[in-house]
Amino acid sequence: MRYGIGIDTGGTFTDSVIIDFISHSIVSKSKALTTRQDLRIGILNSLSGLDAVLFPEVKLVALSTTLATNSIVEGKGQRVGLIMAVPNAATFRLPANIPADEVAVISGAHGREGHETAALDIAAGNEAVRRLKDKVDAFAVSGYFSIYNSIHELKLKECIVAECNHPVVCGHELTGAVGMVERAVTAAFNARLLPVIGDLLDSIVDILKGKYIKAPLMVVRGDGSLISERAARSRPVETVLSGPAASMVGASWLTGLKDAVIVDMGGTTTDIGILAGAMPSVGENGAVVGGWQTRIRSIEMWTVGLGGDSKLSISSDAEIHIGPRRAEPLSHACTKHPLLIKKVERLAEIEEIKLTDLDLSFFTLVKKPAFRVEKQELNVLDALDRAVLHRTEIEQLAGPWVDISRFVNLGFVSEISFTPTDLLHSMGVLSFWDKYICDKAIAFYARKTGLDCEALIRSLFDEIVQRLKLAITSTSLAFEGISSQSREANELLENILRLQGDKSISARFKLEKPLIAVGAPVQAYFPSVAGHLGAQLIIPENADVANAAGAVTGRVMASAQVFVRPVRPIGFSVIPGDEEKVFDNLDEAAAYAEQRACFLAQSRAEEIGARDIDVTVKSEEVTVPLAGGWGKTHLMELKIIAVAIGQPYL
Repeated sequence: MRYGIGIDTGGTFTDSVIIDFISHSIVSKSKALTTRQDLRIGILNSLSGLDAVLFPEVKLVALSTTLATNSIVEGKGQRVGLIMAVPNAATFRLPANIPADEVAVISGAHGREGHETAALDIAAGNEAVRRLKDKVDAFAVSGYFSIYNSIHELKLKECIVAECNHPVVCGHELTGAVGMVERAVTAAFNARLLPVIGDLLDSIVDILKGKYIKAPLMVVRGDGSLISERAARSRPVETVLSGPAASMVGASWLTGLKDAVIVDMGGTTTDIGILAGAMPSVGENGAVVGGWQTRIRSIEMWTVGLGGDSKLSISSDAEIHIGPRRAEPLSHACTKHPLLIKKVERLAEIEEIKLTDLDLSFFTLVKKPAFRVEKQELNVLDALDRAVLHRTEIEQLAGPWVDISRFVNLGFVSEISFTPTDLLHSMGVLSFWDKYICDKAIAFYARKTGLDCEALIRSLFDEIVQRLKLAITSTSLAFEGISSQSREANELLENILRLQGDKSISARFKLEKPLIAVGAPVQAYFPSVAGHLGAQLIIPENADVANAAGAVTGRVMASAQVFVRPVRPIGFSVIPGDEEKVFDNLDEAAAYAEQRACFLAQSRAEEIGARDIDVTVKSEEVTVPLAGGWGKTHLMELKIIAVAIGQPYL
């Protein structure tokens, strides 16, 4: 294999690269604005900027995308019916707001040894399918301890298939981790995302055909590994957090480092991860998405709502708020809406006394919603069509009864405001778009705060550096097991980090690991950030396309867990398996469990698109002390974990 194409659809830009695997280099790269209303447009525009002469020699295309994460947060996707099998359906209570449109709970359960502890109520399962099939588009199924015996989930799947043509997702197919509710949430999200990711992959396949790129398509998972296009279509939930994961892999590939703190400063967020031993740290409990704990395997990331497109709200020199809300930079918006410059100019000339409650907060229509809206809301949406209105103009038009933020959160209206991207234009660091409007915005805020323009620019820049320092320090402490997530601890840490310069006491943290910074704005901020933290800073060449590079340089990985547990009156049971296996002694049981785990991991890796596979095995024992046993212990469980890693199949 010589060439591969990596594509990353971020919140602001869609990046693409052509990688030469032989020379370990990027030979062509391209950026285009992400078109959130239709990702296909941004992907096509980005690919069109690459060196098309190399397309016939491309042997692999890989994609990282924020689509799955955004779709979950925004509630997009098809209608899902969730069927759960639990020990006692009459007493089981699900958490409120479970992410499924319809839910049915029936009886049926297994124990930790894989034995049935409550018979599956097939009649109730069939009745649930008949009741829900016309109300939903897909089904998710989750059973009690299905990771040790999946027969109940499989029987419910048979019931659904016999009754309708809806796709069915089983919890045990996605994760081997305990936690029935978490598996149910994961399965429900997966069912919801099936058409969302499927449509995106259809579009990319069409684009590749139009570019005469004849190469397999793979997708980045949340843990940074790759899965085949076919696997991504059936398991789209695994692509959640794929963008941040790709940045970790890309930063490692660009630098060749095995131990580092990696920071990816994008348009909407700054993502921070720890590279330890050439592999990014992976969370034990699964990703939290949309406020729900899932069992999605993902890189352990710390995210702060600070990026190039974070909204800057400035009340005074002591009250500067950065994010977490995203806004379109003024410098870019005025290239599409020239009248916006006049609006900012007028605001910059208002008397200081009237500036107190004003902000540079404008809005424009992205698309009209398909659902019904009130008459006053429709009037506002019509007024925003191909126009830009200040917040005060919207209030004059509709009064206080229209909540414009609701339409912004749903993606139908875009907010335009002053952002760190605009700040860098004023500083002369960036020159993508219009600097004049950025200077006018600085003049507006300078008059509002009573600072001169240069002092305001320094204050804003220093505040962004301070927030980045806090995020990196907090993340590094958390990685060492020292939490600073409570409000009090976070405030104390922030105050300590500000103790520098002319204070009567100073404090300093030193980052021992190298600091790798990637993303478009890092050249501006991170020399100062690294200096304050005493860190070795590495901004690799092509840091602005690290995500796209990480997409195509990842490996394919699959894992399997098999458990050995003592059984009465004597012996050891291996769980799970195609059939119950009980051995007389532990060594025989462990040997069979290892063989079974290796087979499952190898098979799963092949299924999701791996070749040249290496399998490694480790074991973990859970023991309890024997009463009066003078240090003797009793084996409760032996867990065999096999991990299969291979190259993408071509």
